[in-house]
Order: sequence, then C-alpha cells, then structure tokens
Amino acid sequence: MLAAGSFGGWYFFVRSNSTPGTTIQDDGPNFYQVLAKLNGSVENESGGPWSLFSAVGIASQGEFSPNVKGYYNLNLSVNSCQFEMNGSTLWNGTMPVFAGTFNSGTAPFWQLAYFSNTTKEVLVATSSSGISRVFAPIPISRNCTLSWTDFRLNPNLWASQIEANSSLPVNSPAAAQTVWSKVDTNWIGRNAPLVEVLTLGPAMFEATQDIYRGNWGVDFIGCGIAGVTGQRPLISAGTDRNGQWAGELNGTTNCAATTTQPELVQPLAYNLLFSNSTITNGTTTAQATARFQVAFSYPNGTLTGDFDGWGLADWMTSLNLTGGAHQLLSLGASGCPNWVPSDSDCAANSSGWYAVLLSAGGEWLASYGATQHGAGWTVAVTAIVSHQQLVIVLPSSWSTSGDSLEIGSTTAYSVIQGSFLL
Repeated sequence: MLAAGSFGGWYFFVRSNSTPGTTIQDDGPNFYQVLAKLNGSVENESGGPWSLFSAVGIASQGEFSPNVKGYYNLNLSVNSCQFEMNGSTLWNGTMPVFAGTFNSGTAPFWQLAYFSNTTKEVLVATSSSGISRVFAPIPISRNCTLSWTDFRLNPNLWASQIEANSSLPVNSPAAAQTVWSKVDTNWIGRNAPLVEVLTLGPAMFEATQDIYRGNWGVDFIGCGIAGVTGQRPLISAGTDRNGQWAGELNGTTNCAATTTQPELVQPLAYNLLFSNSTITNGTTTAQATARFQVAFSYPNGTLTGDFDGWGLADWMTSLNLTGGAHQLLSLGASGCPNWVPSDSDCAANSSGWYAVLLSAGGEWLASYGATQHGAGWTVAVTAIVSHQQLVIVLPSSWSTSGDSLEIGSTTAYSVIQGSFLL
C-alpha cells in the first residue's frame, strides 16, 4: 500500500508556555504589509472585483521547495501552474532563505490568490525578496487551481472567508507570537532546519491544512529542504481570526513516499521512465531531449502502479553520460542560465556535456553540470516530477551513437533509477 503523505504519532494538546525571551527579528514583510503592497495592482486588473481567498507566507531556515513535498493533486497541478505562471511562485524553484525568528510573523516570500465571481477566474500575486508580481488571471477550470484543496468545490465560500464583514484577521505577527508562546520551541530548535508556513484559506501542499473563517494556520515542516529526507517533524498549529490560540497537532511525516507492505515501513524507489529522446543538431551544439514520468517501484524494482508522486528533489539525483563503449563522458559546466529565452539558446561546452531540467511547458528549472565543488545542480532544491523534460547538451562534434544517460541517487534513503539512449 502506498502511504504517501501519511502521518504518524499525532496527538492534540494545549500548552501554556511563557512567551520566549528572543527578540523578534524582521526578515521580510508581514501579511498586512504584503496585502497593502499588492492590493493596488490587483484592483487595477480587469475582471474584478477580486476577493482574496488564499494567503501563504514561507519562512524557511534552509533552501526550500514546496514542490518536493507535493501538492494534493500532485504533478497535474504543479506542472500546470508552472506553465501558467513562469516566475517565482510556490510552484517554481527555491524559496528565499529566512534568517529571522519564527515568532516575527514575517516572511521573505508571500503568495496571495484572488477569485473573481464575475469572470470565474483566479489571480495570483507574489512578493519574493521585495520583488512584487501580479500574474495574468486564469480560468478556475484550469488544472492549476487544483492546487488549493476544496477551493473549486465552493469558490464563493472561500472568497468570503478571509475578509468578513469588512474585517481582516489579525496580522501575521500576532498569530505567530501566539503560536510561538504555546508550542515546544526547544523541540523546534533541536529539529532545525524547518519551514514555517503561515496560511489563510484552503490548504495547498502536503502537511498544510484547510483554514476556515479567517483563522490562521501556522505549520512547522521539515520536508522539502535541500539535503533533508527521511522521517521529519511536523507541527500544525493555529489561532482564530482574533489571534487566540486554537491548539496544535504534533507529529512526524515522511519526506519521501514509503510502503507499509510488508509491515516494516521502507522507502519506495523512484523510477524515471523516459520517452524516446529527440536529437537536435546545430553548428556547434547538439541537444537530446526526453520527457519522463516518475513511477514508484518496490526495492526489488517492481513498479507499484503509482505515478506522479512527491518527494524527489534535484539534489537527490546524480547524472552520468556513458559512450557506446560504456566509458564515462566528461561533464562540463552548464552554459544554460535561467535567463536564456529558451533551451535552444543553451550553448554547448567544448569540454563536456551538461543537462537542463525543464518544466512540462518548457520553462527552465535547473541545470546540472561541473561546478567548483564538483558535479551538481545550479538550483539547490526543486522538484523532479512527472511530465517534465531533461535536455542533454553536448558539442555537435561528438558522436551520440550508443550514448546513454543514467540517473543515480546521492542519498542512501531513496533508490533513484532511470536511463535513456541519446
């Protein structure tokens, strides 16, 4: 049985710990500041009036990607949102690192989502490291809107939850300070690095919670951070819309999918199933592109029949290109930064090959190549999920006959395998 996203060791309790003596450090805006900054731009968008139905603040002690943890409708919504919104969002790349304190209620990244009952559209606006952006509205029927659990079932209900009777919930610092005064802060400190997720509205990715009536959800999650896998802590706490303590759930979660059959819980293997590659030859640069599905398999290699799972990050994978005589081919530095207009502009490195990870829609996500610290990815952590593409870039003077790309694992916790012929 596949137990992706299952929790263990849960219990519910209320504490009366005294407020911690740490000084509140501001590292990014709070909710009211973000709302004031983005509302003016949102109000000018055609198709309104726009009602705020979701707000998510991310304060991570390490480089973090929520895609790794997974969305409730998994890669269907992840890839669709990457296609709809090519920019810094909860579905793209790595969140900025947070250097503040978890009782500040501030975050370097915020994502707000609005709904228009007039046009039946969703509008997403973000603030990332001080840079604001409002994306073009998308119809509620698009797969991207599946990211918000329960939202499409009753969008008008959710659109009236945050602002009720012309009143907003307490600002995020009040909610964060209330939660921090109640949770076991020593336990949180011992389990760092963690991600604090400040939430208003419907849940988004795994381990977050539906929050009704303008109540705040404050989650502390240990998954999705670069270099972290296996069993990790999870605290789901919250306040009511007035900032009064509402309790917590305290437990653990698996950062990768696991099987509970046989009785011993063990990680499943990730099997990347590639389509046939297509070769594009230019004057100096050749590219081999292959789409893939991520399938789960038992440790013996038998596929489980489950696809589109979560837990696989770029940092967990290593890539090797072998020639027709099974010799390792030299790896070069990536010549494909994130600002290139398209992967066709990625130039070959005369000293060796490199790889580029693209979203389902063809947007650049990360590159793999030689660095000063050895082979590695240019983006610390981003998800590898079904329907994405891998592009191998090499000099066109190289013969690709019999060449094979092999996927391996850099972590002992999860077996990762896959290959394709160029």
